[in-house]
Amino acid sequence: MDTERSARRAENARPHALHLDNRRQAALTGVKEVIAFDDHQVILGTDLGEVALTGSGLHVTRLMLEDGQLTVEGQVDSVIYAQTKKRRGLRGRGA
Repeated sequence: MDTERSARRAENARPHALHLDNRRQAALTGVKEVIAFDDHQVILGTDLGEVALTGSGLHVTRLMLEDGQLTVEGQVDSVIYAQTKKRRGLRGRGA
């Protein structure tokens, strides 16, 4: 049943893409909200769940939520996806 629900959510979701350029700039689409950010992490909400970028010297250089676009610059060390917020989400993981 969870697989079926996830498939329906994916069909109705806005398109999500991540382009990472030399681990120094990440451009994302399909972003609904910025949940948390500091210079070591940026946690985002999308229609398909949460996305966390971790690293150092991270800063948001472009944010257009009405278009679902966000650009982050800095040293990106990892990108972590979480399926849903119903589980503890990425904030509960210490990401």
